[in-house]
Amino acid sequence: MKYKIISKIKEKIYKYKCIIIFINKKYNKINYYYKKIINKNIKINKILNKKPNIYKIFNNKQYIYLIVYKNTKINKHIFKKLVIKSFKIINKKNYNTICLFIKNIKFKNIYWKIFNFVKIIEYKTYKFLKFKTKVSKKINNIIYFKINSNQKKKSIKIIKNSLIISKGINKTRDLCNMPPNICNSDYIFKKTKKEIYGKNIKISFLNKKQMKKLEMNAYLSVNKGSNNKPIIIKIKYNNNTKSEKPIILIGKGITFDSGGISLKNSNYMHEMKYDMSGAAVVWGIMYIINKLNLKLNVIGILLCAENLIDGKSTKPGTIIKTLSGKTVEIINTDAEGRLLICDALSYINKYNPKIVIDIATLTGCCLIALGNKISALITNNKSLSKDLIKASKKSNDNIWELPLYKKYNKYLKSHIADIKNCSENNYAGTITAACFLNNFIKKYKWAHLDIAGTAWNKKGPTGRTVYLLINYLKNKIKNKKKYNV
Repeated sequence: MKYKIISKIKEKIYKYKCIIIFINKKYNKINYYYKKIINKNIKINKILNKKPNIYKIFNNKQYIYLIVYKNTKINKHIFKKLVIKSFKIINKKNYNTICLFIKNIKFKNIYWKIFNFVKIIEYKTYKFLKFKTKVSKKINNIIYFKINSNQKKKSIKIIKNSLIISKGINKTRDLCNMPPNICNSDYIFKKTKKEIYGKNIKISFLNKKQMKKLEMNAYLSVNKGSNNKPIIIKIKYNNNTKSEKPIILIGKGITFDSGGISLKNSNYMHEMKYDMSGAAVVWGIMYIINKLNLKLNVIGILLCAENLIDGKSTKPGTIIKTLSGKTVEIINTDAEGRLLICDALSYINKYNPKIVIDIATLTGCCLIALGNKISALITNNKSLSKDLIKASKKSNDNIWELPLYKKYNKYLKSHIADIKNCSENNYAGTITAACFLNNFIKKYKWAHLDIAGTAWNKKGPTGRTVYLLINYLKNKIKNKKKYNV
């Protein structure tokens, strides 16, 4: 899909195959401007007296669609519905040129409307066709936004930024969609080197040998049953002063999770290729901030491994020493994500971070607690919580804060080690997982986002929390208006 701006009605309005006009039924009228487009013989007022709906008019070899709505107070949800209605028109008929009049939607400013219109359309048109042998020919639709002439320059920049963010989200979904026989740790590293580059980017990694030397035994215990080697991918983005402490994003990247010896049920096990969604989210964020050239210092840490079964797999009851020095009794090998993250939380102390946020499909309990529409947030800092919730509301990506209830540490007590990797009962599984991680936090602000319920649905990966965290990072920039995101 391509997007362009027109500012004058004289710009050959009749060259567009399709025109879409949004009209609020409350006003029960269509202004003079639109009457210049619509044939005088069409009794427009009769249409406006009917129920809110989509009305199609054939006029001078053009299709004009009037999307009539009755809501006096528009919100983000209603705006999205209106955009989806227009998407269905475009998608169904495959018009090659479409002119949109969104100015008449009385909500936010024109720039917000254009930015979000593009983002929603790009999200809806996403398809993963890499492994399809027969693909129908794609029609190159061009959407023209009709605006005032003094808004043209800024609107072009808005479209560009919206497309960058949309591309990053869809690349996140692409990465999640890749099959586990291809998408292993090495594949993600090569893809990172190929697609995330520039003067502000430095990519490095820790391999198995280096992790062994550092005594990252918790991390290494997860990958013992796999022939694919584990790797920690580090994406450093420096575009601020050296004295500015970095924000660190950690993504869980289990490229396939069988559960290990604590084997998962075979139902829906194929979906466990999505257990690397946290790493994919961080990958997408780093791609976007690099393209937007945001004035920040951010480090993306991708924790890539595979949890499979063979004679070398970690056994339940095993005790390992973590990078922090603490010993962990592994009660359940399917509680593997926290073993990756706990060593990563210790490793990143070397960067003296300002803020650390980990994103992980960590607990099935999160799906039971919050369903598939809301991600869980657990943090050790109130201001960080407030900032993330603010970004969540702006991005329309819902999160809900659960308490870091330290009394639940009693469920993690071990008789023979410092701590167990999970509780032996089913009580508060999402909270106890965060309590486990909190045992490895030093003196930095930390937040944990559990996306186990939101990372994918029946249609595939969602790319959730990418845009949320882009909004969070944008709010950390002093001159944030410059980026129009």
